[in-house]
Amino acid sequence: MLGTERPVSSTNRLTRNSLSTGDILGVSLANTAPAMSFFFSFAVIAAAAGLASPLAIVVAAIAVLLKINSLVEFTRVTPSTGSYISYIGKTFGAVPGVMTAWALGFGYIVAVGYVMTVMGAWSSLMLAKFIHLQVPWQLITVLFVLFVTYLVYRGVRISTKWAVIAFGFELLLILVSMIAMIVTSRAHLNLASLNPHNIKHGLQGIGLAFPLALFMFIGVGNPGAMVEETRNARQAVPIAIYAATIFVSILYVMMAWSTSIAFHDHAGVIAHLAVLFVTGASKSLGPLTILVYLAGLTSTFASLIGATNAQIRMIFSAGREGLLPYGLGKVSRYGTPWVALLLYSGLALMITLIWGSQGSALTEAGVIGTLGTIPIALVYLVLNLALPVYYLTHHRDLFSWWKHLVVPVLGTLALLLPLWGLIQPGQPAPFNLFPGIVLAVLVVGFIYAVIRQRQIPDLSKRVGSIIADE
Repeated sequence: MLGTERPVSSTNRLTRNSLSTGDILGVSLANTAPAMSFFFSFAVIAAAAGLASPLAIVVAAIAVLLKINSLVEFTRVTPSTGSYISYIGKTFGAVPGVMTAWALGFGYIVAVGYVMTVMGAWSSLMLAKFIHLQVPWQLITVLFVLFVTYLVYRGVRISTKWAVIAFGFELLLILVSMIAMIVTSRAHLNLASLNPHNIKHGLQGIGLAFPLALFMFIGVGNPGAMVEETRNARQAVPIAIYAATIFVSILYVMMAWSTSIAFHDHAGVIAHLAVLFVTGASKSLGPLTILVYLAGLTSTFASLIGATNAQIRMIFSAGREGLLPYGLGKVSRYGTPWVALLLYSGLALMITLIWGSQGSALTEAGVIGTLGTIPIALVYLVLNLALPVYYLTHHRDLFSWWKHLVVPVLGTLALLLPLWGLIQPGQPAPFNLFPGIVLAVLVVGFIYAVIRQRQIPDLSKRVGSIIADE
């Protein structure tokens, strides 16, 4: 029920001090899903940037480091489970805070459909390829989602452990695949793919590859919502997010370089294959080809756990503080936000099954992910704008021209190109409809926010009022 006098509940707290810095680092790495992200993105990046596509990844990594600066700097002074929602709401007020909750909730629920669809479709492909068993991807997706939902419900510690183990297995399989490609093509070892002269069409090629390269990192900051359960969160979460970003950047560059080596730096061949890393690794692994496919499976599994854990906590926090319906702020006997979990998993699964069944599942997964990414990118941009305002208003004594103004401005500029690539006019259907859909979501969110503020006059004071370590 929506109420006007209901106080912010400090009793609906998540389980304190459950996670270490290592746990958060593992979750942050799992959220990036390097195998899944790279498998389905690198071909497009290579087609745009040419042989030197690893350099497009380097440029994207720098942009990501600029972007996460804002999240980290907010976390240092006012760590909140609401993360982006709390930080924007505390800076600009209740209405923008509610709109952020609305936009992020929509974006996350839609975007995780990409992971759910790929998980089912990739597993179905593996079963058909290696044991000749035909299983509908929808059935596999439902089973995986139910299992992940159960793990997340049982507690952050057990679900995080599963995510970290899955990521460790994924990383091992990626390393084995890279080594196999390098060893079998050792006669062609060189650094041509790291030479700026080999960038296709120069800066234009980098610009075309940049949006997709940037979004390979999209989940790295999600653990910022797990501060309430992390020991020494003000230090642990920033360290984990930065370390994960740097680590996965190096991993992506190495994957791109080894893939180029596997294809003997033939730019024409590289630009016309759909799943480059898998094709190159399969050629090198021979009878052990299943290993690279298992890397993709464990990647999607770890990513789904990580995304679910982090994203439901933002929705939960918004419900606990009154920005969204209060019922979303309930916790289970295991200290997990069970109502937010059921809403998130249930809606995402429904969207996935309906939308993903309209055509090729792997193709539709990309379409689903694109729609969900637009509002998320908008929130990232607004967070960069919020950082200097917040520090100048509330922590002027800590204000740094570099960290709190220059870097957020650069981060905002870095986001404009990929965001424009998502919303620019003239795109084919259904992508041409997505800007209008997101605009409609924001309008509805604004109307809801105005109503919510009238119902709860002190709503601005509630936003981010529960500090994670207090």
